[in-house]
Amino acid sequence: MTSFLVDIATIKKIGFVNKNVDDPIISVTLRRVQDTTIKPILGTSFYNRLIEGISNNDLNQDEVDLLNNYITPCIVAAVDYRIINALTYETRSKTVGTSRDEHMNPVTIEEKHIREEDLKRDFEVYRKALIGFLCDNDQLFPEYENFSTDDGFLAPDKGATRNRIRFK
Repeated sequence: MTSFLVDIATIKKIGFVNKNVDDPIISVTLRRVQDTTIKPILGTSFYNRLIEGISNNDLNQDEVDLLNNYITPCIVAAVDYRIINALTYETRSKTVGTSRDEHMNPVTIEEKHIREEDLKRDFEVYRKALIGFLCDNDQLFPEYENFSTDDGFLAPDKGATRNRIRFK
């Protein structure tokens, strides 16, 4: 069973992903966003704590607030940005091609790139806000502040990409 920090229904509700997009496509995109974007920001120790806290229903209020105000918007924006190619292109046994829908006119490559750039800018705002909030409030999250790098765990991105934006 795959554990997610955000459920697919939330992505469809507050993101740009249409409700008719198949859940398996969203699930793969969400898994990749969590593994390649969110886990490096949080660090493996804190990421694992949040996954376990969701599974065990034992998140503290600071963790719930972090999930609701910073992690969820960041994940939704990242999924919006990353899913475009998954919805545009299909990988089949003999080739990769573009998907078409009888109810929509496909955009040009140039229009697609413009949309991707807009979504990337949105994602970067949320990513920087998440990192900035964590850096400013690391004392609230012991697994973030006192992380482990044993067994190949990632250290959190305490980064040079701080931003003082607040989303409460």
